[in-house]
Amino acid sequence: MGLILKDSQYIEGIASNWETQKDIRNYLQTIDKLKKSIKDKEVQSISLNDGLLKEIDKEIIWYSYDSSNRATFFTSHYIGYYSSIGENEEVNIEIKPRFGEGVLNYLLSYAYGIYLPKSDSSVSSSNSKNNTLWLITVMWKAMLEKAITKSQIPKEYKAYEQNSSRFRGQLQISKHIKNNLVDKSKFYCKYRKLTMDTTINQTIRYTYNLLVKKEKGLKSLLKDIAEYDNMLHSFGVQHRKISTFDIKNIRYSKLNIYYKKVMELSALIIKSQSINNDSKSLNREGFSYFIDIAELWENYLLKLLQKHLPQYNIYSPNEKGGEYLLENSFREIRPDIIIEQDGEIVAILDAKYKWYNKIGKYASNYGAVSRDDLYQMSSYLYHYSREDKPIVGLFISPIGGDEDLNILSHNDKHQMGVVNLNIEQFTQDSDEDFQKFSRESIEEEERKFISKIPLAIVNK
Repeated sequence: MGLILKDSQYIEGIASNWETQKDIRNYLQTIDKLKKSIKDKEVQSISLNDGLLKEIDKEIIWYSYDSSNRATFFTSHYIGYYSSIGENEEVNIEIKPRFGEGVLNYLLSYAYGIYLPKSDSSVSSSNSKNNTLWLITVMWKAMLEKAITKSQIPKEYKAYEQNSSRFRGQLQISKHIKNNLVDKSKFYCKYRKLTMDTTINQTIRYTYNLLVKKEKGLKSLLKDIAEYDNMLHSFGVQHRKISTFDIKNIRYSKLNIYYKKVMELSALIIKSQSINNDSKSLNREGFSYFIDIAELWENYLLKLLQKHLPQYNIYSPNEKGGEYLLENSFREIRPDIIIEQDGEIVAILDAKYKWYNKIGKYASNYGAVSRDDLYQMSSYLYHYSREDKPIVGLFISPIGGDEDLNILSHNDKHQMGVVNLNIEQFTQDSDEDFQKFSRESIEEEERKFISKIPLAIVNK
């Protein structure tokens, strides 16, 4: 049984009705199990920035339930998949992007150069778990290609023992006497040999073969990795079953550190398949796969601004490192995007994957910036302004509507406003209230957005 939701439904939620109490109990128990797994740090998200696994610091799904057999589900800014066991039955929960796969694909390709193929072209749309493997596989492939480019094929010295006519390494005296008491022409030696038959290379082979056997579409996606797999085979790398425990025990050095991200994604893929194959176990650990769409939104905006506003120096403190609000390195602050002009910071941008379209007189106003985000931006403006020079703070959300800048009451050179890039209007569905997604339509919306940024800076 499965439950399909969309991300960022934290305001109104998604209401559902079921015919039986058993359905409700299964879903609610699975969500409770996910909550506990997040709290215990057993469930992590995949960072699109580097492919590493990150801790999740908030709930992904929560619910309300009333006595009329009605449950409402709320979601935060994560997409992904979770599978576990309810009342003796497998329960699958999928969170899809609220703006559709077309917009998601566009954002991924723009921000990271990742192309997400249409799931219905090669993978059965009836199996949510198989659909979610697309993005993991694409990321795994991208990280492997990056590791191959930046590093050599991992090698290591392994210890071998051999009784032969050739003396090499160290003589194992006790074993030599035991095996060669009669035949004096042999030597029982222990020696070290440089080999490519390492756990890293074995994991690459095992993960690749696991994926191509899973779905025909994945085989097509990984067709250029087939040659690399054949090369590893020719170098003597075994094709053996790898466990997540094997991957956990890999020791990294300067020579193989670029493969760490590949190994973490391999562990996730191997875990998902082992759980999928263990259909008889009703106490097995749930499989999870989540991606933070807020992170994607931030990186998309950064790349978009850098490309279209070359007259400014635009960067993310996540790349250069943040600063500290207090002395002695206390309370680090790290805005999403900073814009500089002539060496001076002129704008702080806060990429919010939320429903903001105004500052609002009160935080309770629909579409208003929350109190916490408003105060955080105030701290940014206070910290990054220099000698009382003008600076503007902008909130950027993916919905329609924005408003004129508001002057801060304590300093007329500090202003805040909301300048949005409306991708909410696009969808792949047939809903008449939305505009059908196309590259041309979203590029037109980008041009409108880009034109507002210099005006906001000039009006400061």
